[in-house]
Amino acid sequence: MEKIEISTPEPDRVLPVLQDAVERQKRLVSQSLARTEDRIRKMAAHLQVAPERLMAGEVPHPEEKDMELLELEGELELHRHLRDQLEILERLKLCP
Repeated sequence: MEKIEISTPEPDRVLPVLQDAVERQKRLVSQSLARTEDRIRKMAAHLQVAPERLMAGEVPHPEEKDMELLELEGELELHRHLRDQLEILERLKLCP
């Protein structure tokens, strides 16, 4: 595991602030992930499409559904990004 070093004249005061910031970011990302998952479920049900098949390029894009399918693809990409961010935050360890 790589380390990142932060220099500060007051490490005892900075560490709790950093820990709080990391925990707050985890909560925000988790909440965003839950909202994104909800939108994906609703959109996929409305469009009657399996998200996995859509991302694999197996779903045709008829003109009347094209914009909605693109929006769903965007939500799926956002979901992947948020999941990656949360994994990084979960592995993060602050060392005094």
